[in-house]
Order: sequence, then C-alpha cells, then structure tokens
Amino acid sequence: MTQRSRWLKRRDLLKTAGAIAAVGPFFHIRPAKADKGELVVVSWGGPWNEALRTIMFKDFEAQTGIRVRDDAPPENAKIKAMVESGNVTWDIIDTDMPAILSLIDDKLLEPLEYSKFDQSKLANIPKELHHPYGLGHKIYSFNICYNSQAFSKENHPQSWADVWDGVKYPGGRTFNFRGGVSPQLEVALLADGVPIDKLYPLDVERGWRSFDRLRPLVTKWYASHSEAIQLLSAGEVAVGCTIGAETITAKRQGAPVDVDYNQGKLSSDHWSIVKGTQNLEAAHQFINFAIAGDRQAGMSKYVPYGPSNSEAMQYLSAQEAADLCSSPENLKKGFWWNIEWWGTVGPDGKTPRERLAEEYAAWMVKG
Repeated sequence: MTQRSRWLKRRDLLKTAGAIAAVGPFFHIRPAKADKGELVVVSWGGPWNEALRTIMFKDFEAQTGIRVRDDAPPENAKIKAMVESGNVTWDIIDTDMPAILSLIDDKLLEPLEYSKFDQSKLANIPKELHHPYGLGHKIYSFNICYNSQAFSKENHPQSWADVWDGVKYPGGRTFNFRGGVSPQLEVALLADGVPIDKLYPLDVERGWRSFDRLRPLVTKWYASHSEAIQLLSAGEVAVGCTIGAETITAKRQGAPVDVDYNQGKLSSDHWSIVKGTQNLEAAHQFINFAIAGDRQAGMSKYVPYGPSNSEAMQYLSAQEAADLCSSPENLKKGFWWNIEWWGTVGPDGKTPRERLAEEYAAWMVKG
C-alpha cells in the first residue's frame, strides 16, 4: 500500500440535533445492552485503516459510547476458524465481493438487515452494491493506467482497443496474473469490439482469442497492484490494467502516471458482518454511520477510492471528484463487474471465477 496523501482538515461535526440526524435511527448515547460495547472492524491496513480511525471510529465512539478497534487483513481462513470454534472476535469486515461470495458459501456471514439503515442514505448508493450479505462503500475500478512520459494527456490509449494497438501506442503492457486470479475477459471483449452494455453473459472463447492478440505486447504480468504502479512509474511498461485509485495516489506523490476512466471495470469493497458476532445491533449501527456522504467524502480525501454514496460528491472539490472512479462523469464511462455471472455455480460444480482462474493458469503455461 502506498503512503497516504496529505489529509485536508475535516469539517466540524454538526452539534446536537444535527449530529443526531447524521447518525440516523440508531442514535443512543450508550451501547445497546445486548452488545458488549466494543466493535472490531477489519480492513486492509495501511492508509485505509488510518483513515478509518481518523474519519470513522473517533466520531462513532463519541456519538454512541461504543469503542471501535481495527484489525487487518480480513482473511477468510481466520473468519472460518473463529466461527467454527465459536470464538468470534471480529464483528465487521471490509472486503471485496469474491471474498464475500466464498464466505457466503461457507455460511460465515450474518445477513444484513437493511431496514436498520437510513433509507435516504441507501437511496444514494447504487443498487448493484446492495447485497444481502454486504453493502458496498468503497468503489474501485480496473482502468487504463499509463506512464505520462510515454503518453500525453491528449494522446494516450483511451479505450481497451487502443491498449491492444501496439502500433499506434507503442510500449510494453502489464496485466495482472497470479494463482487464483480471474482473467480480465471483460476488458479483452471490449478491446475486440463488444459494446459495453452487451458484455454479459461473457463470450469466453472470444475473450481468450482477444487475449491471444494481447499476449505479445505484455512485457510483465504483475502479481500485485503496487508492482503494476512501480512498473508504470519506472517506465518499464507504458500502459497497463490496474486499480485507478492506486495510480492516482502515486501521481499525487510525483510519479509520472495517470488514469483514463473510459471503459473502467467497477467493483466495490463491502461492509459485512461476521457470523456469530456478539455485537449485531452495534455492527448495523456502525455501517449506517459509515455510509453517510460526508464521512465517505472524508475517506476519499484521505485515500482516493470512490465513495458509494453519491451525496459525498458535494463535500469534494472538482479536482478531488475528477480523481475518483465514482464521480458522476467517470461512473457513466464504466460498467459494473457482474457478481451474479461470475459467482453462479455451473453443472461442473464450479463458478466461472473458479473455472476461468484455472483456464488462465493453463493459458499462461501455453504461452
């Protein structure tokens, strides 16, 4: 994880009635009797956990009396061990949908009670992020990320078809690969001319043929997003497919990199509740608190992931919003990763995510 960008001073919290309204239907000055008075929220560490402590935890504790501690990372294996042993010490996790789908299969999450959330906040969060076991809050996207010394703002790959064009846009490419990772088939299909609103169900064979055309351009398959940023920053590759927010963070620190949000693949990390928590009521209360627009805006100022609550944009400057994948302008350029398609079990007992990860590994060996 990169170093955090400089934090801009937060707005003062509204007093009395204003603060009560911000918390919504869960406001009370003491923790609910059924709960133990402390929450453990598990995310990915680094600057994001720093932001959670600064933006979320202190104010939540001040307004409710419920202490919040953080831990990292939200490993599925550890959750499984906790639930099976009956010794659940984590309450809320902040993780991606592939992890959540796996946890659901193992019956390791509590279903969310959406009636306990402020409906006006929920109305500002895309319906794609309202899952029975997870509520999306931190939007990220796989984007066209490029070295700004190799390409200018005016003349750089602006579509996946451009990324596939090594004549018009010369230089090495980098794409993600490591064990268990699904191939970027949506991106490959867009590069082959499939309309953005006609991607699903994916034409897998057409996607692999498109990847065959890309392979000679890829000089390095990266194993982590930080590696992708290093490759782009050093000029070892000219363009790649990686997380836009990571690239923006590096750009703010002076790296010669930039992002084009056209045809970005959007997804989100979600708030989920661990099965068997002793703090079910307080966990719902915290999630309700955390999805407020002003608090999400504060998180985006700290680390440039997109807020899921569209109200957050009114608390951001024009430049801050332009750097986020979930700004109105950037959001309409992208498409949502289709959870249902990737997570549906087929006749072979595997999901497309599992099956295509295996095919990806075999495809790499063939090269």
